[in-house]
Formats: sequence, C-alpha cells, structure tokens
Amino acid sequence: MKFVLILFFGFVLVAMLMNSGRKRGMLGKDADKAVAGLATAMRYFLYGLLAIGAAACAVLIYQGS
Repeated sequence: MKFVLILFFGFVLVAMLMNSGRKRGMLGKDADKAVAGLATAMRYFLYGLLAIGAAACAVLIYQGS
C-alpha cells in the first residue's frame, strides 16, 4: 500500500511540474502535445488506482461484516 501511495503522489508531483512548464510557455508545440497526452494518461491511471482502492475497501468491509 505504501508503494501505491508513493506512486500516486509521485505522479501528481510530476503532472504538476509538467503542467506548470506548459502553462509558462517553456515548452515547444510538440512538447506541449506530449505533455498534455501524458497528463491525460496519468490522470486515467490515477483514477484507475482510486477505483481499485475503493473496490478493495468495499471487499474488506463486506468480508468483515
């Protein structure tokens, strides 16, 4: 679980850094597209992790009842 949390916050940090560089105009046009695509992929990955975590919690709660 610690690994998943570290991975989650690492992705959030990297996404924030990339988006701040993109918004300041530090990147070229192609790099902007790449960063936007990567940020979208990371966002979907994080939503998937949250869904899996919620499902795991639901299973644990159901089994504990």
